[in-house]
Amino acid sequence: MKLPLSAIARPADPASPQALTVLTPSFESAGNPYLSCLWGAVRRQGVTVQPYEPRRPIAELKADPRRGDILHLHWIQGFCKYDPARPLASWRLLLGSLRNLRYLQSQGVSIVWTVHNSRSHDVAFPWPEELFRWALAHLCDDVLVMSEYGRQELGEKYGRWKRVHCVPHGHYIGAYPHTLSRDEARSRLGLRPQQRVLLHLGHIKPYKGVDELLRCFRAIDDPEAVLVIAGACDGALGEAIAAEAAADPRVRLHLDFVEDAAVQLYLEAADWVVLPYRRILNSGSALLALSFGRPVVVPQRGALPELITDGEQGLCYDQDADLGVALRRALMTPRDRWQQYCARAEAQARRYDWEPIGAQLHEIYRQAIAHRRARR
Repeated sequence: MKLPLSAIARPADPASPQALTVLTPSFESAGNPYLSCLWGAVRRQGVTVQPYEPRRPIAELKADPRRGDILHLHWIQGFCKYDPARPLASWRLLLGSLRNLRYLQSQGVSIVWTVHNSRSHDVAFPWPEELFRWALAHLCDDVLVMSEYGRQELGEKYGRWKRVHCVPHGHYIGAYPHTLSRDEARSRLGLRPQQRVLLHLGHIKPYKGVDELLRCFRAIDDPEAVLVIAGACDGALGEAIAAEAAADPRVRLHLDFVEDAAVQLYLEAADWVVLPYRRILNSGSALLALSFGRPVVVPQRGALPELITDGEQGLCYDQDADLGVALRRALMTPRDRWQQYCARAEAQARRYDWEPIGAQLHEIYRQAIAHRRARR
């Protein structure tokens, strides 16, 4: 099911509503392209967005004269990350954060939370975060999800069904430099024009299934196929991937952080972007690939079926065992058919435009404020 952006709330008349101020936790990623695009769209609706630190001691919070209308939370690990070496401090952080959020509500600030993940990736001690998620799901005035799958999961896990809004993830068109041609990108990476290039791009973590991708690729007997893996990878996983890749000269590893300026280098050089998630809720990486006009190979997991239709913007598979079949399908795709995939990929990305998303958020903010005022 595709998200109906055409049905998104109308843009508000900037002259009619009172100006709104949205507070955003200052510890959230300042250089995150998603947040840059999101806050840009919100500001164009006439909303003021300000950084804020909601985890301070309660006395400091009370003494701070700044008040916004909305506190909008995204990634919550900064409120509840558990350190086994400092258990008491960890619990003080978690419980103190909930107390502070409740205090802000008592002062008329509405709390809005965007659920990006089912849980933070690769957390060693997940249960404190689960407790915080459950509490936050019931404390928030409004909860935002990015898909109907996310709405259902939120309801089933935490019992939160009311005042839950589906606000999709916007595209990344124009968010990264995009000046290289395909030939120039391939030349810089030492790839020949006729080679068929599969790409995995982004920070490599166990849940992303890169080790399985390597095994499936190595089983394919195609001398013109190339697998490029680009992204930071630490510890034992990085060592295992490097050892596996060393046995196949068709695999090109770039196990370093990919700067924003280099994103186009890899995506322009690629034919397909492969994202073999073992578990996933939403995928900004899939939207990034589509934004560069690159079809994707993805599992039918989480919200991905709402974004990708098999044979349209990419190729989908059901089980881990089917990844190899999907890779072969991608590598055997004729060039004219591949160009159709690319065109549909970019067209799909353009459906997730930030302007209607900003308008929808503006309306949700106004409703959240009205709802909180009515309850006081």
